[in-house]
Amino acid sequence: MITPEDLLVGPRGRRFCFELLGHAADESSEVAEHLYQLSFWAEYHLDRDRGNAPSLFGTGANRPEPAPSTSEVARALEAVIDTVDPRSIDTTQVLRALADTADTAMSWQEPDATDVLLARSEFAPALARLASTWASLPAVTAVVEPPGAVTQWSTVFDGEHGRHPDRGTGPGAAARSLTAWHRALTTEVAAVRPRDRRRPAAANVSGSWWSTPPPELVTTTAAVGTLGPIGLWAVEDGLGWERATVAPIHPTPDVRVLLVDSAEDWGALCRRWSVDVSDTTRRHDWYRTTGRDGRWLTPDWSALAETHEAVHVTVRAWLRAAGTAIPVDPDTASVIAGWTPDTTVWLRDPQPVVDDDAATVWTFDGDGLRWTTGDDEVLTDGVLPTRF
Repeated sequence: MITPEDLLVGPRGRRFCFELLGHAADESSEVAEHLYQLSFWAEYHLDRDRGNAPSLFGTGANRPEPAPSTSEVARALEAVIDTVDPRSIDTTQVLRALADTADTAMSWQEPDATDVLLARSEFAPALARLASTWASLPAVTAVVEPPGAVTQWSTVFDGEHGRHPDRGTGPGAAARSLTAWHRALTTEVAAVRPRDRRRPAAANVSGSWWSTPPPELVTTTAAVGTLGPIGLWAVEDGLGWERATVAPIHPTPDVRVLLVDSAEDWGALCRRWSVDVSDTTRRHDWYRTTGRDGRWLTPDWSALAETHEAVHVTVRAWLRAAGTAIPVDPDTASVIAGWTPDTTVWLRDPQPVVDDDAATVWTFDGDGLRWTTGDDEVLTDGVLPTRF
């Protein structure tokens, strides 16, 4: 079961608590409007102090700028919490909150102003209240701990601009993808020059920052009843897609899946199968994201594929650990970066057969803020088990 601690120890969990409150509260209420105003100005000053120089324009732009304290914002947050009836929260709101949380997970830059504020001690009591309440809700459990079944779901967005190329087919497709990925990574590591190593971690350098397997591999997530797969809703590094094709796959019971359900699981993965990327651009991107300067590892997916058919990163692991410096040993760390929560990536040949005959097209309803398809019964047979 999900615990309040799962929602408090990492930036994604804290952000999820905050985003779900936003979806549950009456945004037209006086207390919600007061929180919005205070949060806006607190984040404005924080961004300005960090050198981001946000611009103000429109009516009132020349007026004196309010400068609320962190304690004032935290008290306003408590006031909004007092107005919310947790019993009114449904699974759609939870998925929207998870989607917003994933949309703000940017592992190539410093945390945004909201994440910085939520990490401050003044917010701890309010966030603890939220985490305790949210962790007990059936709607949250349905997303974080989906009930077991036999089906997984592939989600391919229209107009992805290369994020998920056409799935490789034919004998050896997965092996070829992993071989090419490993060759490119080792080439990147070998190409590092001495002057690159001398640059400070805070240097304005960026490049490859993700820690995911190659995108050609089949990727799946669970479905949450008739609301569709989690991969429709919560996408790290998404491009605002509004149309997707969803198709089932049916894993065999004997597949060997490496389960990542915590930061410790990710650290153990990197201790056994990893590549040292300390001198690549990840040093700079991951420093900005986590504040840590040191040696970095990323998983070696080609090595993992020798013993496992797939790797699965749970929603819980993502909420707890995504975007943090995960210890591997006393001198090295790693980052869960670029992962959509609840993702399973299939590493071996033959790749799972995607049932294109049973595929359905989903579109995003911008008014209702939800994904819909013409057949509300299409996913009733299966929501992927978290452990399989």
